[in-house]
Amino acid sequence: MTDIIIIGIGQELRGDDAVGPNIVRIWQDQHPENANLTRVEISPTPGLELLDLLEGADTAIIVDAAQSGAKPGTVHIVGMDQLDSFAAGSGSAHGFGVAETLAIGRQANPASIPETVIIIALETHRMELGQLINLEIRASIPSAVSKLETIVRQHIS
Repeated sequence: MTDIIIIGIGQELRGDDAVGPNIVRIWQDQHPENANLTRVEISPTPGLELLDLLEGADTAIIVDAAQSGAKPGTVHIVGMDQLDSFAAGSGSAHGFGVAETLAIGRQANPASIPETVIIIALETHRMELGQLINLEIRASIPSAVSKLETIVRQHIS
């Protein structure tokens, strides 16, 4: 069986940044049969500890907020070959973003990065401390949950 890890990244009390953990938790509640076949982690930041979470996985699905300039609520599906478009400057409340962290991992220890890495990024509006997820962004969460389930089904052996 393929070892799949699903990582929801985001800070719960930082507005739209909380979408990553929210999407993953909703998916777990709606699809417990597939959630039980994966490893699920929630991480407030995608710093270098993200590389430790990836250890041993064949497939990683990372769910996070993004600020790339697209319309808020847009659900992006990004593979390793497309990560450069989400590198420095794409907006992260976490310091090192996912793209930067994975790039460091590829350079420092390429064998530590799973064979397949997919990022589901929900385009957000605001990430201010102490705010809740914007209603416009909240309306896009079901679409992201559905896309997460589709991707998981494609990778479960």
